[in-house]
Amino acid sequence: MSSILGYRELIWNFIRRDISSKYAGSLLGLYWSILNPVITLVVYIVVFGVFLNVRLPGTTSIWDFALYFAAGFLPWLAFQDSVTRASRSIIDNKNYIKKVPFPNEIFPIYTTLSEFVNLLIGLAIYMLLFIFLKGTLSVYILLLPLAIVLQMMFTMSLAFFLSSGSVYFRDIPTMLGPLFMIWFWATPIAYTVNLIPANFQWIVQLNPAYYMLEIYRDALFYNKLPEAQILVPFLIFSVVLFAISIWFFRKSKTGFGELL
Repeated sequence: MSSILGYRELIWNFIRRDISSKYAGSLLGLYWSILNPVITLVVYIVVFGVFLNVRLPGTTSIWDFALYFAAGFLPWLAFQDSVTRASRSIIDNKNYIKKVPFPNEIFPIYTTLSEFVNLLIGLAIYMLLFIFLKGTLSVYILLLPLAIVLQMMFTMSLAFFLSSGSVYFRDIPTMLGPLFMIWFWATPIAYTVNLIPANFQWIVQLNPAYYMLEIYRDALFYNKLPEAQILVPFLIFSVVLFAISIWFFRKSKTGFGELL
Protein backbone atom coordinates (compact mmCIF):
# COMPACT_ATOMS: atom_id res chain seq x y z
CA MET A 1 0.00 0.00 0.00
CA SER A 2 2.98 2.34 0.38
CA SER A 3 3.07 2.90 -3.38
CA ILE A 4 -0.58 4.01 -3.28
CA LEU A 5 0.26 6.82 -0.85
CA GLY A 6 2.17 8.54 -3.63
CA TYR A 7 -1.16 8.99 -5.41
CA ARG A 8 -2.91 10.76 -2.52
CA GLU A 9 -3.62 13.87 -4.56
CA LEU A 10 -5.03 11.82 -7.44
CA ILE A 11 -7.28 9.88 -5.05
CA TRP A 12 -8.51 13.13 -3.53
CA ASN A 13 -9.26 14.52 -7.01
CA PHE A 14 -11.25 11.38 -7.86
CA ILE A 15 -13.21 11.75 -4.61
CA ARG A 16 -14.05 15.39 -5.31
CA ARG A 17 -15.08 14.56 -8.86
CA ASP A 18 -17.20 11.66 -7.66
CA ILE A 19 -19.04 13.75 -5.08
CA SER A 20 -19.58 16.64 -7.50
CA SER A 21 -20.83 14.42 -10.34
CA LYS A 22 -23.20 12.55 -8.03
CA TYR A 23 -25.30 15.67 -7.48
CA ALA A 24 -24.51 17.55 -10.69
CA GLY A 25 -27.54 19.30 -12.13
CA SER A 26 -29.73 18.77 -9.05
CA LEU A 27 -31.36 21.78 -7.43
CA LEU A 28 -30.08 21.06 -3.92
CA GLY A 29 -26.68 19.76 -5.00
CA LEU A 30 -24.46 18.61 -2.13
CA TYR A 31 -27.28 19.15 0.36
CA TRP A 32 -28.57 15.77 -0.79
CA SER A 33 -25.61 14.20 1.05
CA ILE A 34 -27.33 15.45 4.22
CA LEU A 35 -30.93 14.91 3.19
CA ASN A 36 -30.57 11.33 1.91
CA PRO A 37 -29.42 9.71 5.18
CA VAL A 38 -31.74 11.92 7.25
CA ILE A 39 -34.82 11.01 5.19
CA THR A 40 -33.92 7.31 5.27
CA LEU A 41 -33.40 7.46 9.03
CA VAL A 42 -36.71 9.21 9.62
CA VAL A 43 -38.60 6.63 7.55
CA TYR A 44 -37.12 3.70 9.50
CA ILE A 45 -37.65 5.41 12.86
CA VAL A 46 -41.28 6.20 12.05
CA VAL A 47 -41.94 2.63 10.89
CA PHE A 48 -40.25 0.91 13.84
CA GLY A 49 -40.64 3.51 16.56
CA VAL A 50 -44.13 4.83 15.78
CA PHE A 51 -46.02 2.21 13.77
CA LEU A 52 -44.48 -0.90 15.35
CA ASN A 53 -43.83 0.79 18.72
CA VAL A 54 -40.34 -0.72 19.06
CA ARG A 55 -38.50 0.36 22.22
CA LEU A 56 -35.20 -0.50 23.85
CA PRO A 57 -35.43 -2.88 26.83
CA GLY A 58 -36.23 -0.93 30.00
CA THR A 59 -37.18 2.31 28.22
CA THR A 60 -40.37 3.86 26.90
CA SER A 61 -38.81 6.73 24.94
CA ILE A 62 -38.90 6.69 21.16
CA TRP A 63 -35.83 8.97 21.18
CA ASP A 64 -33.69 6.34 22.90
CA PHE A 65 -34.65 3.89 20.17
CA ALA A 66 -34.01 6.55 17.50
CA LEU A 67 -30.49 7.24 18.81
CA TYR A 68 -29.76 3.52 19.18
CA PHE A 69 -30.96 2.82 15.65
CA ALA A 70 -29.11 5.77 14.09
CA ALA A 71 -25.83 4.84 15.82
CA GLY A 72 -25.90 1.53 13.95
CA PHE A 73 -27.71 2.49 10.78
CA LEU A 74 -25.45 5.39 9.71
CA PRO A 75 -22.26 3.28 9.58
CA TRP A 76 -24.24 0.41 8.04
CA LEU A 77 -25.52 2.68 5.27
CA ALA A 78 -21.99 3.87 4.47
CA PHE A 79 -20.75 0.28 4.54
CA GLN A 80 -23.48 -0.97 2.22
CA ASP A 81 -23.18 1.92 -0.24
CA SER A 82 -19.37 1.75 -0.28
CA VAL A 83 -19.19 -1.96 -0.99
CA THR A 84 -21.99 -1.85 -3.57
CA ARG A 85 -20.43 1.02 -5.51
CA ALA A 86 -16.88 -0.28 -5.15
CA SER A 87 -17.89 -3.63 -6.62
CA ARG A 88 -18.24 -1.86 -9.99
CA SER A 89 -15.26 0.46 -9.59
CA ILE A 90 -12.93 -1.50 -11.88
CA ILE A 91 -15.56 -2.16 -14.54
CA ASP A 92 -16.76 1.45 -14.54
CA ASN A 93 -13.21 2.80 -14.89
CA LYS A 94 -12.00 0.37 -17.54
CA ASN A 95 -10.92 3.19 -19.86
CA TYR A 96 -8.51 4.51 -17.24
CA ILE A 97 -7.19 1.03 -16.53
CA LYS A 98 -6.47 0.36 -20.21
CA LYS A 99 -4.87 3.71 -20.98
CA VAL A 100 -3.38 5.29 -17.83
CA PRO A 101 -0.45 3.69 -15.96
CA PHE A 102 -1.30 4.01 -12.27
CA PRO A 103 -2.27 1.43 -9.62
CA ASN A 104 -5.71 -0.12 -10.16
CA GLU A 105 -6.18 -0.19 -6.38
CA ILE A 106 -6.99 3.51 -6.57
CA PHE A 107 -10.49 2.85 -7.93
CA PRO A 108 -11.98 0.78 -5.08
CA ILE A 109 -10.13 3.03 -2.61
CA TYR A 110 -11.54 6.34 -3.86
CA THR A 111 -15.03 4.89 -4.28
CA THR A 112 -15.01 3.68 -0.69
CA LEU A 113 -13.64 6.93 0.72
CA SER A 114 -16.18 8.95 -1.24
CA GLU A 115 -19.05 7.24 0.57
CA PHE A 116 -17.33 7.80 3.92
CA VAL A 117 -17.77 11.55 3.41
CA ASN A 118 -21.52 10.96 3.78
CA LEU A 119 -20.83 8.93 6.93
CA LEU A 120 -18.90 11.81 8.51
CA ILE A 121 -21.74 14.20 7.72
CA GLY A 122 -24.26 11.76 9.20
CA LEU A 123 -22.21 11.29 12.37
CA ALA A 124 -21.93 15.06 12.82
CA ILE A 125 -25.73 15.36 12.60
CA TYR A 126 -26.10 12.46 15.04
CA MET A 127 -23.85 14.13 17.61
CA LEU A 128 -25.79 17.40 17.36
CA LEU A 129 -29.04 15.49 17.90
CA PHE A 130 -27.53 13.59 20.84
CA ILE A 131 -26.45 16.85 22.49
CA PHE A 132 -29.92 18.31 21.93
CA LEU A 133 -31.65 15.29 23.49
CA LYS A 134 -29.14 14.22 26.15
CA GLY A 135 -27.29 17.45 26.94
CA THR A 136 -23.69 16.41 26.30
CA LEU A 137 -21.42 13.88 24.63
CA SER A 138 -19.22 11.63 26.73
CA VAL A 139 -15.45 11.26 26.56
CA TYR A 140 -15.98 7.92 24.80
CA ILE A 141 -16.80 9.82 21.62
CA LEU A 142 -13.00 9.92 21.24
CA LEU A 143 -13.26 6.25 20.24
CA LEU A 144 -15.08 7.25 17.07
CA PRO A 145 -11.91 7.52 14.93
CA LEU A 146 -11.03 3.94 15.90
CA ALA A 147 -14.46 2.74 14.82
CA ILE A 148 -14.15 4.60 11.51
CA VAL A 149 -10.66 3.25 10.76
CA LEU A 150 -11.71 -0.34 11.49
CA GLN A 151 -14.78 0.07 9.30
CA MET A 152 -12.62 1.49 6.51
CA MET A 153 -10.33 -1.55 6.65
CA PHE A 154 -13.24 -3.98 6.62
CA THR A 155 -15.04 -2.09 3.85
CA MET A 156 -11.95 -1.74 1.66
CA SER A 157 -11.25 -5.44 2.10
CA LEU A 158 -14.62 -6.32 0.60
CA ALA A 159 -14.13 -3.60 -2.03
CA PHE A 160 -10.86 -5.19 -3.18
CA PHE A 161 -12.36 -8.68 -3.28
CA LEU A 162 -15.58 -7.72 -5.06
CA SER A 163 -14.22 -5.12 -7.49
CA SER A 164 -11.65 -7.57 -8.83
CA GLY A 165 -14.06 -10.50 -8.69
CA SER A 166 -16.63 -8.54 -10.71
CA VAL A 167 -14.24 -8.40 -13.64
CA TYR A 168 -14.36 -12.20 -13.84
CA PHE A 169 -17.95 -12.68 -12.68
CA ARG A 170 -20.16 -9.77 -13.77
CA ASP A 171 -23.17 -10.88 -11.72
CA ILE A 172 -21.52 -9.89 -8.43
CA PRO A 173 -22.76 -6.25 -8.32
CA THR A 174 -26.32 -7.37 -9.08
CA MET A 175 -26.21 -10.02 -6.36
CA LEU A 176 -25.21 -7.53 -3.68
CA GLY A 177 -28.67 -5.92 -3.42
CA PRO A 178 -30.52 -8.97 -2.07
CA LEU A 179 -27.46 -10.13 -0.11
CA PHE A 180 -27.23 -6.82 1.74
CA MET A 181 -30.97 -6.92 2.44
CA ILE A 182 -30.55 -10.31 4.12
CA TRP A 183 -27.43 -9.13 5.94
CA PHE A 184 -29.24 -6.02 7.22
CA TRP A 185 -32.02 -8.01 8.84
CA ALA A 186 -29.56 -10.59 10.19
CA THR A 187 -27.68 -7.80 11.99
CA PRO A 188 -29.04 -6.19 15.20
CA ILE A 189 -29.63 -2.70 13.76
CA ALA A 190 -33.37 -2.16 14.17
CA TYR A 191 -33.51 -4.49 17.17
CA THR A 192 -31.26 -5.48 20.08
CA VAL A 193 -29.22 -8.65 20.18
CA ASN A 194 -31.08 -9.99 23.23
CA LEU A 195 -34.20 -10.44 21.06
CA ILE A 196 -32.47 -13.18 19.07
CA PRO A 197 -33.31 -16.68 20.38
CA ALA A 198 -30.43 -18.44 22.13
CA ASN A 199 -30.19 -21.15 19.47
CA PHE A 200 -29.57 -18.47 16.81
CA GLN A 201 -27.04 -16.39 18.74
CA TRP A 202 -24.21 -18.14 16.91
CA ILE A 203 -25.28 -16.34 13.73
CA VAL A 204 -24.62 -13.00 15.41
CA GLN A 205 -21.27 -14.20 16.73
CA LEU A 206 -20.17 -14.99 13.17
CA ASN A 207 -21.41 -11.67 11.77
CA PRO A 208 -18.55 -9.13 11.44
CA ALA A 209 -21.04 -6.27 10.91
CA TYR A 210 -22.38 -6.87 14.43
CA TYR A 211 -18.94 -6.26 15.94
CA MET A 212 -18.39 -3.21 13.75
CA LEU A 213 -21.67 -1.57 14.75
CA GLU A 214 -21.31 -2.38 18.44
CA ILE A 215 -18.05 -0.40 18.54
CA TYR A 216 -19.91 2.58 17.07
CA ARG A 217 -22.78 2.20 19.54
CA ASP A 218 -20.40 2.04 22.50
CA ALA A 219 -18.84 5.35 21.43
CA LEU A 220 -22.02 7.10 20.31
CA PHE A 221 -24.86 5.70 22.40
CA TYR A 222 -23.82 3.53 25.33
CA ASN A 223 -20.95 5.86 26.35
CA LYS A 224 -18.53 3.11 27.32
CA LEU A 225 -15.39 1.35 26.20
CA PRO A 226 -15.93 -1.45 23.68
CA GLU A 227 -15.85 -4.86 25.31
CA ALA A 228 -12.68 -6.85 24.60
CA GLN A 229 -14.68 -9.72 23.08
CA ILE A 230 -16.08 -7.22 20.56
CA LEU A 231 -13.07 -5.02 19.78
CA VAL A 232 -10.23 -7.55 19.68
CA PRO A 233 -11.82 -10.10 17.30
CA PHE A 234 -12.98 -7.38 14.91
CA LEU A 235 -9.57 -5.67 14.98
CA ILE A 236 -7.73 -8.90 14.18
CA PHE A 237 -10.32 -9.91 11.58
CA SER A 238 -10.16 -6.53 9.80
CA VAL A 239 -6.35 -6.44 9.66
CA VAL A 240 -6.03 -10.02 8.41
CA LEU A 241 -8.85 -9.64 5.87
CA PHE A 242 -7.35 -6.37 4.61
CA ALA A 243 -3.96 -8.00 4.02
CA ILE A 244 -5.52 -10.97 2.22
CA SER A 245 -7.71 -8.71 0.08
CA ILE A 246 -4.72 -6.69 -1.14
CA TRP A 247 -2.90 -9.89 -2.06
CA PHE A 248 -6.02 -11.20 -3.83
CA PHE A 249 -6.52 -7.96 -5.77
CA ARG A 250 -2.92 -7.87 -6.98
CA LYS A 251 -3.13 -11.48 -8.13
CA SER A 252 -6.43 -10.86 -9.89
CA LYS A 253 -5.54 -7.63 -11.67
CA THR A 254 -3.12 -9.38 -14.02
CA GLY A 255 -6.16 -10.45 -16.05
CA PHE A 256 -7.95 -7.09 -16.10
CA GLY A 257 -6.50 -5.98 -19.43
CA GLU A 258 -7.85 -9.00 -21.30
CA LEU A 259 -11.31 -9.06 -19.73
CA LEU A 260 -12.23 -5.37 -19.66
